[in-house]
Amino acid sequence: MQTNNPSAARLVTALVAALSVLLNVMPARAQDIGASKNLTDMSLEELMAVRIDSVYGASGFKQKVTEAPASVTIITSEDIQRYGYRTLADILRNVPGFYVNYDRNYSYIGVRGFGLPGQYSNSIALLVDGHRLNDNIYDGNLIGTEFPLDVDLIDRVEVIRGPNSSLYVASAFLGVINIVTKHGQDVPKLSVAAGIASYGTYQGRVTYGNKFHNGLEVLLSRSDYD
Repeated sequence: MQTNNPSAARLVTALVAALSVLLNVMPARAQDIGASKNLTDMSLEELMAVRIDSVYGASGFKQKVTEAPASVTIITSEDIQRYGYRTLADILRNVPGFYVNYDRNYSYIGVRGFGLPGQYSNSIALLVDGHRLNDNIYDGNLIGTEFPLDVDLIDRVEVIRGPNSSLYVASAFLGVINIVTKHGQDVPKLSVAAGIASYGTYQGRVTYGNKFHNGLEVLLSRSDYD
């Protein structure tokens, strides 16, 4: 660029110099960020400190997901709060390989094309803290607003793909969903939540949680939906 104005020339020179400095700094900064996320550049002590999630429902006991004999997806309470999930159906709808159908009465789970509407999701075992929730008539499960647990009380959801009939009988043919609830120390001593929607819909929740000095934990909660 050519100019006859000395002040304009000085301004152009300063801009070019600043731009060259910025271009030299940005690749180095990007390289530092990429290097910090590369596991091959981490020391043995840093690798030992990497947190690995644990899963219970895959084998019936707690183990690391890297040791579990199944494909596992874990949805944490932070994920539930971040994405605004309000029902278990909302959570499962966003799990890879899962889909949810809703017929204005109930929600039905399907996995990779298996599980037609009206089958009551009776090929998937639903557990809460390891306790089976499938009903005794159709062997199905309830995952919509009729699900008995408020999603705000869920600590994590373990989704285990594949047949687990050896542990959870025939209803675990397509997979297992194990819901781990929060403890008394995981919630505020007293919390209240409420919501209002269209068509006269409302819901509310009151929760009390505490961990006493003697180690006793208490969690009491009441939820209403109409």
